Formats: sequence, C-alpha cells, structure tokens
Amino acid sequence: MKIIIVLIFTAISFLAHSQSRPTVPNPPKVKKSETKTTSSSSSVSVQDSDSSYSFKASFDSDKNDKIKRMLMDHLDEKYLISKGEVLIWKKLDADEIVYGVTFKKGSLKMNVDKELSSGNTFREFEKLGNKLRETISND
Repeated sequence: MKIIIVLIFTAISFLAHSQSRPTVPNPPKVKKSETKTTSSSSSVSVQDSDSSYSFKASFDSDKNDKIKRMLMDHLDEKYLISKGEVLIWKKLDADEIVYGVTFKKGSLKMNVDKELSSGNTFREFEKLGNKLRETISND
C-alpha cells in the first residue's frame, strides 16, 4: 500500500512539474509618435468706410518673412522708409497721407484715404489685405 501511495504521489508530482508554464505574450510594440503642440495667436481687423480703408494685424513671428515679402512685392519701393526693423511706406499728396503702411515683427497696419487715393489704389490695397488675411490666418 505504501508503494502505491508513493507511486501515485510520484506520478502526481511528475505530472504537476511536467506541465510547462504558459508563456506570457509580449505586448505589441507601439511606434513612438511625437505630438508637437504650438501655441499661435493672430488677429486681423479690417475697417472699410466711405472715406478710408484700414487693415490691422498681429501675428506670430514665424510669418514675418512671408508677410514682408508680400509687402515688398506689392508696394512701391519709392515710398519705403526703412527704420531698422520697422518698415514704413508712406505716400503723400500735398502733405496729406494718401496711404501709410507700417510693418514690424508680428504687427502690420495699413491705412488708405479713399478721398485722396484713386479707386485703383484702394482696390489694390483691398486685394493685398485679403491675401495678407489668408496668409496670417492659415499655416
């Protein structure tokens, strides 16, 4: 009887130890992803009355070069006054300002006196203002 008990105990021990442990599956590999969070703020204000057109904008400094290029391409260089990092275009007619544009890092102001300027000048500023608004608002 002792032999049977020892054989049963040995068989149970053998069976218990002979079972392999279940393998734990490795978790799936996840590709690392980076999220770049940037904070940007911009504002554009356009006022169009019977006598004047005004465009004011503030924007992130990463758009400075693009906006500066647009202004240089569209505005007559003979009216440009450069003061360091501030660019000013000013057209006068009999000591009255027909239009004025002031550009500095992150800021732009344009004013057109409709009574002193030709209709064509106003329309060009209006088109430029629309392009600038798209550039400032997008990207």
